[in-house]
Formats: sequence, structure tokens, C-alpha cells
Amino acid sequence: MKLQSIQALRGLAALLVLIFHIHELEVLAIADNNLTERAWVGGLFTNGYAGVDLFFVISGFIMVFVTRNTVPGPKQAADFLFARVTRIYPVWWAFAGCMTIYMLAAYGMSGQSAGWQKASFGQPALPFLVKSFLLVPQPAFPILNVGWTLVHEVYFYAVFTLFLLLPRKWLPLLIGGWAVLVTAGGVIGLSAPFAMNWVALAFHPMTLEFILGAVAGLAITNGLIWRSGTLTLLATLWLLAALCYQGQETAFLLEWGRVLWYGLPAALLIYAVAGLDMHDRHAWLFPALVGWFVTLALFQLTGIDGDSPDSARRDATLLTVTVGGIGMLAVIWFGWLLGQGAPDLLLRARAFLRPLLSAAVKLGDWSFALYLSHLIVLSALRRIFAMLGQSDSLAPVFRLGHPGVLDNFAYAASGIALTIAASWLSYRMYESPLNVLFGRLRKALFRRDRSETAPA
Repeated sequence: MKLQSIQALRGLAALLVLIFHIHELEVLAIADNNLTERAWVGGLFTNGYAGVDLFFVISGFIMVFVTRNTVPGPKQAADFLFARVTRIYPVWWAFAGCMTIYMLAAYGMSGQSAGWQKASFGQPALPFLVKSFLLVPQPAFPILNVGWTLVHEVYFYAVFTLFLLLPRKWLPLLIGGWAVLVTAGGVIGLSAPFAMNWVALAFHPMTLEFILGAVAGLAITNGLIWRSGTLTLLATLWLLAALCYQGQETAFLLEWGRVLWYGLPAALLIYAVAGLDMHDRHAWLFPALVGWFVTLALFQLTGIDGDSPDSARRDATLLTVTVGGIGMLAVIWFGWLLGQGAPDLLLRARAFLRPLLSAAVKLGDWSFALYLSHLIVLSALRRIFAMLGQSDSLAPVFRLGHPGVLDNFAYAASGIALTIAASWLSYRMYESPLNVLFGRLRKALFRRDRSETAPA
């Protein structure tokens, strides 16, 4: 079965990262124009990088869920790894290849230019590119820097493949032991804010987010579903509070802080919405969505950002999240009243909401392409705005930092629209056909007898 709410959360995670980078690139563009206006997109999106943490928790959940009926053994483990590798690498190679072509065109093929040295942290170009395309740890970010998260993902998949060699009943013990090892290694200093080598990768605390998702998956696959609707609302408010309150990035945040601030509420949210999927109770997503938008809008209006004093962030968080929670309760109360007095109207309202969930699921389908393409699109768009903004007549729209919000809105709106369009095109023309092709190849390589239990 397809977990619609989980897929919708993929779309949410990708949007968080997209709008976070819109904010970051807008700040850089304003500085390039020697202007001092604050970036228009801010608020909780200054912590939008937490979409990565949500992705990691979802990955852990999905790995457990899709293998719930898998019979342990080398063939099944190889089947799983083949599916994961062919899902990640071909799409990654396409976007990393685009970035490589740009670097070669801009900085030449010698690899000795300042541009190459900055990107590779002083490494020779060829080893840097090989490690980037293979998604293995190195001192620099991969050629397309969002690929650092895929280095973690590939590590997750490799470890989980080993788990599939052993009896399923051992999985809770294996996951618990993995959590203990990662925690112990991080405590004694084997981790680092950035996983630049194999040891730092193996003991990075963000691995615990994958493990938290796996724990949620174990609970769901074992039928331990409790108060999914209530927990969805509470987890939404918890995650919103973390997004609003967290301030500037620190070394602690880049390791343990992300797990505590974002990983824990994300795990509860995924457990809760998966329960909604299992019992087909998607109506609970509507009050959660209302609470999200109310909190987001109010916090944006406060003007709070990462540089704001802690006391200001705390007060704004308490106010906006409380109002968001009241909005959730108002929707539930109104829905109850409709159920009592006009049940037909309530049913029509629910039918109206189904297309919204369907659109969110489609965005989740495109989320991988969106995640990999968004920096390329936004960077190109920034250059276009810089070029057009040199004209005084076009400055109100294209010169970022110009007085007024027209330029800021134009960059944000066009960035979101063009990135979603690019991700749809990439998914439709490249990623989806590849999934079909490798799906057929997987069946041919790992054909099962009728007597075998096939993985979901």
C-alpha cells in the first residue's frame, strides 16, 4: 500500500529546504547589490534545513515498512540494495553531472583554478569528482553540495542491507544496538559536524534520526497504532515550535541538536500520520494543515529571524504556536458541528480536500528531483535577477534589496514555481522511466518462486 500522508510529508520536507535556500540566496544577492534590506522570506523558514532531518526519519520508516514481509537471506538483501542503489545513483548522477559541466565550463578542466579549489577544499579535481559521484565521505561537500545528505542515505542503506541477512525477529535488537553504538561513538568524540571521513559518518548523531524512523516503522508494522489523530496535531505543534524557536546554527546543533530539535518531533509525526494512513483517517490532516499555516503566517509577520534575541524568539514561538493550536481546535469543533447538523455538507467538504492530499502526494513523488534540482534552478535565477536588475526601469522587480517587496516576492514565487516545474519534468521524463526500467531489471535478476514471500 502507498502511504499517502508519508509521501505528502516528503513534499513538505522538500519545500522546507527549497524555501530555506531561497532565503539564503536572497540574503547573498542583497549583499551583492550592496543593499541592506532584510530578506523577505524568513520566519520559521530560516530553519527550513530541518527538512533534511524529516527526510532522514522518513527513510528509516520506509526501510522498515517496505521490508516488513521480506524473508531474510542474501538474495532478498541484494534485492533490497539493488532497489535502493538504482533509486539514488542514476538521478544523482544526472544532477551532479549538470553541476560538473558547469564547473568545467566556468573554471576549466585543469582543476587548479580558484573555483575548483574552493569547491573541493583543495583536493585534486578527479578524486573529488569520483568521490562525489560515488557518494562517499570526503573533506568537501560533493560537487552538488546537497549530495552530502545522500552520503548518509547510502550509509543507512548499506547497514540496513546487513540487517536483512538476519532473522526479522532480531531487527528491534539490531536497531537498538546500532543506536547504542552511534550514541557511544558520538559521546566519546568520534563524530563531527560534517561527516568528512568514514568514522565521522558511522558515528554521526544524525544516524539516530534514521533509527527513530525505523522504530516508528517497527511500531506501525507490528500494529502498535494509538491515538493517531491527536498525536498528529501534537507532533505538528512540536515541530512548528522547534522550527520557530531554534536560533543560530552551532556545532552542537549540527550534531546532537538536530536530533533533539527536529528528529524527535519528526519521528512522532511520521508514526502518527502513518497510523492515519493505516486506518484511512486523513481528515485529521486538515486541522494539522490549518495549524501549520496559521503558525507560519503569524511567525513570518513577527519579523523574527536567526539573529533575533532568544527571549524574542521564545515569546514569538509561544504566541504563534498557541494560536496555531487554537486554530486546530477551531477546525475540529467546526467539523463536529457540521457532523451533527449537516453531515452531507461535511462529506462534501471531505471530498473537496482529497484533491489537496493528492496534490501533496504528487509533490512527494517529485521530491527527490526537487531536492536535487532546486539549488541549480535558484542559482541560475539569481544570476538572471542580477542581470535584469541592472536596469533602473526593471530594478523594482529584479534588483533584490530594492525598497518594497515586489522584488522579493518575484524571486520567491518564480523560484518555487520554476523548481516545481523542473522537478515535475525531471520526474516525468527521466526518473519515472528509470524506475520502470530498473524495476523490470530487478524482477529479472531477483525472480522469486511462488512459494517465496515477496517484499511489499
